[in-house]
Amino acid sequence: MENRRREHKKKFERPVGTKRPEKTFLILCEGTKTEPNYFRSFHVISAQVEIVGTAMNTMSLVNYAREVVDTRPDEYDEIWLVFDKDSFDRDIFNEAVFFCETHYRQGFRAAYSNEAFEIWYLLHFELIKKSISRFHYPDMLSKRLGFFYKKNHPHMYNVLLSRQPAAIQNAKTLYSQRSPSPARDNPSTTVFMLVEELNKHLRK
Repeated sequence: MENRRREHKKKFERPVGTKRPEKTFLILCEGTKTEPNYFRSFHVISAQVEIVGTAMNTMSLVNYAREVVDTRPDEYDEIWLVFDKDSFDRDIFNEAVFFCETHYRQGFRAAYSNEAFEIWYLLHFELIKKSISRFHYPDMLSKRLGFFYKKNHPHMYNVLLSRQPAAIQNAKTLYSQRSPSPARDNPSTTVFMLVEELNKHLRK
């Protein structure tokens, strides 16, 4: 674990003497491939975006983010935590979400998905309101994509880009119907919030 922390710390370091960009994002992903692959596909030019797949979950991810901020204060304007509900305890999942919401002024943001990140992909095709197990997501995506969906697909951003406005609207619709407990809101995702922020800094 300590070696992993040292490795991640190196990724956060900006070369001495370089100018600070207009805006800085730190995106800490629970997963090591699916989410990082997706967000690295954004062609951001007017901001600095650092993306790390941590292999940590919920509150472990929160605690790690807090350590990064304590170590490098004022380095990042926004620190996004990308994590899923999966089968984790409801209270722990909610605690991670509520931490980001109550520390908004410190730059913390939550891009969570209930149950998993692939619900964001599915929302590119339709508004899904019925509670669905994440284990059904791959088959559902395969039918809609027209090819076999395999987790960690490296080009999902480009495959889905033309449908992104619909996904944002569908995710917003679900979010508008949220309950006081994010862990109970299946399906739901706030990935659209991070997507909208990154879109502000894309190559035109």
